[in-house]
Amino acid sequence: MAQPVAKQFLLLEGLPLMWWTLRRFRAALPDLHVVLVLHESLFDTFRSLEATYGPAGVDQLVAGGAERWHSVANGLAVLPEDGVVGVHDAVRPFVSEATICRCFEAAADAGSAVPVVPVKDSIREVNGAASHALMRDRLRAVQTPQCFSLAGFKAAYSCGFRPEFTDDASVFEFAGHPVQLVDGDLENIKITTPEDLYVAQAFLREQRKGQ
Repeated sequence: MAQPVAKQFLLLEGLPLMWWTLRRFRAALPDLHVVLVLHESLFDTFRSLEATYGPAGVDQLVAGGAERWHSVANGLAVLPEDGVVGVHDAVRPFVSEATICRCFEAAADAGSAVPVVPVKDSIREVNGAASHALMRDRLRAVQTPQCFSLAGFKAAYSCGFRPEFTDDASVFEFAGHPVQLVDGDLENIKITTPEDLYVAQAFLREQRKGQ
C-alpha cells in the first residue's frame, strides 16, 4: 500500500478500515466470539486506535505467525473443540450480512462453506513463454469468510504447514474434507492496492446515500 501504517488500520471515511469489517460481523451475528489475530508489533497500535475510535468489536487478541497458516493456527488454539469457525480477511470491509450468515449456516449443515463469485475477466494460464486460455465459466474467485466445523478444521490444521496452502479451504481439502462452495457477493472486495481505497470510499458513500 506504500503507507506508513498497516493497511487494516488505514482510515476509511473516518474509521480504521478494520472497524468497518468488524461492524458487519457484529451486525450479522451479534453473539459471535471474535478473535483478532494480529502481528504482535501492532498490539499497541490497535489499543491506541481503540482508545481514539472506540471498541473495534474484538473479544480476544492473539499474536500472529510467520505465514497465514501459522496465524490461523494460533487463533484456532484459543477456540473450543465444537461449533463453527469463520476466518475472514480484516481488509474485506464490505462483506454483506447475508453472506456472513449464509456461510456460517452452510458450514453448520455441511462442515464447510467457502464464498465464491464468477470470474469476470478472461484468464490465461502461463507456462514459460507459452500460454493458453482457461474456460472462464468453470472458474470462481474465492472470498472470505471461509467457515468450517471446528472439529474438522482443527484436525486439518494438525496435519502441519505446507507452502502450497493459499487459503483455509486448501488446508481443509488437503486433509481429505470436501469444500462446499456458496454464493459470495461482488462488493466483498479485498483492499490490497491504493486504487482499492478509492473503490472502498465510493462504496461507503453510496451506502450512506441509501440510508
